Amino acid sequence: MSELREIRLSRVIPAPPETVFTAWITPEQFTHWWGGEGFSAPLSTIEMDARPGGTWKATMISDEDGMEIPFHGIYHEVVPGERLVFSLIDENDDDLEAKRQAGTAEESVTITFTDRDGKTELEFLQRGYLPEEELPRAAEGWSSFFDGLAKYLGER
Repeated sequence: MSELREIRLSRVIPAPPETVFTAWITPEQFTHWWGGEGFSAPLSTIEMDARPGGTWKATMISDEDGMEIPFHGIYHEVVPGERLVFSLIDENDDDLEAKRQAGTAEESVTITFTDRDGKTELEFLQRGYLPEEELPRAAEGWSSFFDGLAKYLGER
């Protein structure tokens, strides 16, 4: 069986917690920053029902070769301006079916939003069964997402 692993990141975003939180749960804002450098997330691929038990989905598309990377999950906690907990499933995972059978397909993401003098300290935790060799790439991807989020909210 795979080993449970974590990715922890922290970032200060130049906007208040309510604004940053809204950018995570509103498709019209999510489309502007999700995917990170070299990717887009067209609004037509994003659906969000941000309530406990509600679902979300979004597809990243590579600017280079058009490769599509669809993600989806379920919201478990939604506390406006404070906390967001959701599952994350990568539909392009080569081992997805085996992981589903083993109960290890879903990653858990927890994000806390803390006010820091009108800015937001975003604390990110992803827990799941990513292979050790994928952790640096996943952490780099999330960091790129947060760069995009900070840029998007800083320009508004």
